Amino acid sequence: MSDFSDWEVIDTYSTRQAVEDGFLVRVDQKISKEAGIKYPVYLTRAVWDKYVELPEGFENVQDMDGRLWDVLYMFTFAARSGDSSTLMYKLNVVLADKGDWEPNEKLDPDLDGNRGMRLVTLKSIIQAQDFDDPSPAIFIMKPGED
Repeated sequence: MSDFSDWEVIDTYSTRQAVEDGFLVRVDQKISKEAGIKYPVYLTRAVWDKYVELPEGFENVQDMDGRLWDVLYMFTFAARSGDSSTLMYKLNVVLADKGDWEPNEKLDPDLDGNRGMRLVTLKSIIQAQDFDDPSPAIFIMKPGED
């Protein structure tokens, strides 16, 4: 069995590069600390664009801070009862029903078929912040993302 010490690293893609390239969004630590999270938090671009950014026409109904708070708060709520580095959790997100439902989105059975509210499943992983920074960080993504 190899311990990989003789392997040559061909390429790396750092968290820092993913943020610079726009594939990850780093959450302002002031907001994540208010939600009770002590580690840096990163959202994938797909999560940010669909569940944090305001959908067109919702400008007078919601704001991005509130939507981000929902993602973070429901993570902290689920994390209190979990004991794994990978966690699946759910939250309700208001979205226009334009036929763009994804596999991680369902109707909430408690909301009597309200198609403007989706029960969304997200995945979080706690791991090293970067290949050269072993401090913990939380990465929140859609279930099919890695």
